[in-house]
Amino acid sequence: MAGKRYYSYQAHSGHRSGGNSDSLFGWTVFIFLLIGFVFLCWMGSYYIFAHPEKAANYRLLLRLHKVEPPQRFDVTAAPRGEFLKPGQLLERFGSMTGSEISRTNEKLLRNFIRNYHQNRELVPYAVGTYRVIGTLPLTKKSFCNPGLIALLQAVEQPEILVEQPFTCEESNLPALKRSLTPAQEIKLEKPLDLSAVVHIDRIGESRILLTTMPLLYGSYGSAKGGTSFSLEPPLELNLESGLPVLSRDEIGALSGGKLGKGTDKPGLGLRISRIAEEMATPTPEPKVAKAIAVSTPSTPAKGALPAAEPTVARAIPVNAQPVLPAIPVATPVSVAIPVATPVNTFPATLPAQPVATPAPSAIPVATPATKPVAAAPPALTQPPSALTPSNAVTAIMQPAAASPSQVWPVYAPGQMPRGRLVEPSESQELAKRGIGGERNYLKGRFSVTASGNGRAVLRPQGAVAGVPVGPSSKVRVIVEFPAGVTPPTEGSMLSRDTLRPFEITSVKRGDDGQINIYAREVTRGQ
Repeated sequence: MAGKRYYSYQAHSGHRSGGNSDSLFGWTVFIFLLIGFVFLCWMGSYYIFAHPEKAANYRLLLRLHKVEPPQRFDVTAAPRGEFLKPGQLLERFGSMTGSEISRTNEKLLRNFIRNYHQNRELVPYAVGTYRVIGTLPLTKKSFCNPGLIALLQAVEQPEILVEQPFTCEESNLPALKRSLTPAQEIKLEKPLDLSAVVHIDRIGESRILLTTMPLLYGSYGSAKGGTSFSLEPPLELNLESGLPVLSRDEIGALSGGKLGKGTDKPGLGLRISRIAEEMATPTPEPKVAKAIAVSTPSTPAKGALPAAEPTVARAIPVNAQPVLPAIPVATPVSVAIPVATPVNTFPATLPAQPVATPAPSAIPVATPATKPVAAAPPALTQPPSALTPSNAVTAIMQPAAASPSQVWPVYAPGQMPRGRLVEPSESQELAKRGIGGERNYLKGRFSVTASGNGRAVLRPQGAVAGVPVGPSSKVRVIVEFPAGVTPPTEGSMLSRDTLRPFEITSVKRGDDGQINIYAREVTRGQ
């Protein structure tokens, strides 16, 4: 009996140990499956966020509110890029293979969907003059809506075709349809327009079709008036429709087989170009600050003889009798002595002749010398008879460069025209290549080393206040302020950001390596 119980116990015990082994193996497999599922979820989420240009990924991110709609960029906060003319566009994209075009399209569309937040490359912008071949309305099945899609052809390079969606509000559609007529010319300019290339397609063997998006979504119009329209960014994109927006059949129907040969359809005959933002939405505040002349000629007294205005003022010796104009008997007048070569004393004003006191009809005039007595003073640019003692002293103390200043527009903070924003550390590059026709703005932290006469001399500062470091140590900024604006005092600190930068007018490098940046104040307020 005992042996039976022993074997029975062993048999029962062995059956139970086999069941535990199976359960342990099953749990191991389940845990590994969970690990694989977590790994797949992690890789899948990474793929979804890394490739929003895929239609399914974009739709999921849109539901999760993890993607922003297309953004309207400010004039000074647009992504950095390169402006390509039609010939450069053909050279850049015409030699690409099919696989290169596919990879480039994914990258371009991905950067556009992300509003260029994670973009480290230069954005390609299309510039030049293009002619409208035809337009079609944008629907809910299109890449974006509402608005029109225009097929454009480069005037200089007919091999380049551009399709650009013009999205706007429903109320603005009639004006948009009237403006974008066949044979109408649209000028995409470098300072005002940002038409970013988001897709590349090859039509046949020699034509390139580019899809562009206007990142500024501004106002377009003709210089002669009569037609204008404003754009608005779309609320969302329809990636299921794909790019390009126009199919081959639609391109053929719009062009009528006349691409590169012009079109006989009537147009407005006007060139459409982007309107600057300050012209499209003017502000009631004045935009122009007029500079005040350093020395203003005084009005001659009534009855005084007009004096001829020589091109160069002639200096008079200190001990010589000054030449004075004739003075009428009945007219009291103050006569100013012309300024001679710099001496320790300034000319004084002669007392006026009273009415009741007899006065000689004229003061004898000395005969001018046959030889020049002294060289002409460089600071005196007006005839002696037009200077009073007060402004004569001012003319001597002011440098010759401080004559009447230029007139330039000033804007509200953040409303200046679009331009390239630079820092003092980029002065080496500016001095090397110059500013050319581009508009450049300067930002940074500065200390005022000199101030006066509507100007201020600034020195860029580093992270530690008052200590210039790096390439900025040999940079000097000369800023000119509009009339009525008091320059900052000497010794003060000045900080300018993207809303209130200085506009750079020129950059010059001295023989000693000193870089002088000439700029001016173009914003209002403090």
